[in-house]
Amino acid sequence: MIVRPRPSIAVALTVAYLAIMAVTWRVLGVDYTEVGDSTDTVVRGIVIPVALASVFLAVATTKLGWWRPALREDLRAPRWVWLVPALMVLPGVGSVLGGLEAADRSRSFLVALGLGCLLVGFGEELLTRGTGLVGLRGRFGEAASWFFSCLLFGLLHAVNALFGQGVGSTVQQVVVAFLAGSVLYLTRRVSGTLILGMLLHAWIDFTTLAFSDGSVESGSAWSALGLIQWVAFILAIAGVAVVLRGGRRDSGLTRADGSTTIRRVR
Repeated sequence: MIVRPRPSIAVALTVAYLAIMAVTWRVLGVDYTEVGDSTDTVVRGIVIPVALASVFLAVATTKLGWWRPALREDLRAPRWVWLVPALMVLPGVGSVLGGLEAADRSRSFLVALGLGCLLVGFGEELLTRGTGLVGLRGRFGEAASWFFSCLLFGLLHAVNALFGQGVGSTVQQVVVAFLAGSVLYLTRRVSGTLILGMLLHAWIDFTTLAFSDGSVESGSAWSALGLIQWVAFILAIAGVAVVLRGGRRDSGLTRADGSTTIRRVR
């Protein structure tokens, strides 16, 4: 690492990322409640601002020398934790299978949305469970690092209240994002890489926005799959408790470059 990890760096990167998003939205006249309504709103509301914010974050990560610890996870989780991200995939499957025929979406819309969601998955995961987690781990234990990385992820969505979304909806979104952050944290831990979390994040956003027009019939078997996300959330909190408790039996050996080798205390 070129720069030693500190929580203040994680916070500074989050503020800068949000500032880029907010300024771009203001310049482009984005109304958050309309993002996802058309190809134009997807491009202005997702693709352009997230691309700009992601480029900034990629440059910052390079300058900090944090790519390896941001993308690779040395702390692992039990194999049963794979169940958590697997369950989180299913609501999106229900949205696709239940709304594919009914949804009135053009090819240009789906391409733009797919690109935008991939950018969101890359940018928000690198920010919160990549550089964010690296910075937080520079001072805090794993429990606090998990909590504050999820909190930062939740607060990323608070800015939506400034661009047309109601306060009540924003608070709900922040809470759901915190819970989803726990799912994505475990995805990093069990897979050993941030990349799978980026892809899962993109999948969740794409399937949510692509069928946000209510094309999935309420009460159908496919819509029922949407409830599985709450099972995933509950299991994620239990999984976090398990891996954090297990982490207390680990000790870290810090190398000269600031990276850490984990060994098991027997």
